[in-house]
Amino acid sequence: MKGRTAEEGTEITLAANAFTRDGWTFSGWAKTSGGSIAYDDNSGYTIGTADVTLYAVWGKLVTADNAATVIAGLEGGTRANPNVYMIKITDKTLTAEQLKEIGTAIETVANKSNYYAFFSLDLSYATEVTEIPEEAFSTCRLRRLILPDSLETIGIGAFGYNRFEEIVIPDNVKTIEDGGFEYCSILKTITLPASLASIGASAFKNCDRLKTVNYGGTQAQWAQIKIDDYNDKLTGAKIICTDGIINGE
Repeated sequence: MKGRTAEEGTEITLAANAFTRDGWTFSGWAKTSGGSIAYDDNSGYTIGTADVTLYAVWGKLVTADNAATVIAGLEGGTRANPNVYMIKITDKTLTAEQLKEIGTAIETVANKSNYYAFFSLDLSYATEVTEIPEEAFSTCRLRRLILPDSLETIGIGAFGYNRFEEIVIPDNVKTIEDGGFEYCSILKTITLPASLASIGASAFKNCDRLKTVNYGGTQAQWAQIKIDDYNDKLTGAKIICTDGIINGE
């Protein structure tokens, strides 16, 4: 696309994506080739002191019936130019078996490509899914995750050992079971809803970089959440509630 020029410190609106790619949908812009999505289409951007190139990130639209097959056919890139995939499942309903098949397919490609295939997962279309089953997406090395608003339960070890920097948990989620996000070692920020009632043991174990929790309820509501053992990285983070901050100014 044509470059943009502006004075340092000026905030501009990114031009709408003008690229097309057969069989894919545009997902956003990354700061580096192979990076995670940093900006949506038409986001604001503040001009710095040097030229910057943004890279288009594409989403692969698949159905539950063909997702595992399509994902299995994807290829890794190279260290200098990794392939970046946003997997968007278009079905409203996904069974536990289908979710696990999708997770297994992602894990297989990520491992066989020596980690030069970077995956994000968009389940926002799956508006009838209420639970992510046990270990469905463990060790998939996911970079980004979009969960459906219908979700109520995140199962045991469902998203352990992934590569998220930020996660938003939807408003209807009531339970994060044992090990739900354990060993997500680069997770920095998580948004948790006021609906959350319980967090299982080790749900955030070894999330060593977790610094900020954006909580949708009050400090009193946070105190009522049943948080089991080995979640000190969560409870020790800066918790921003609607009426104040816990563990920070």
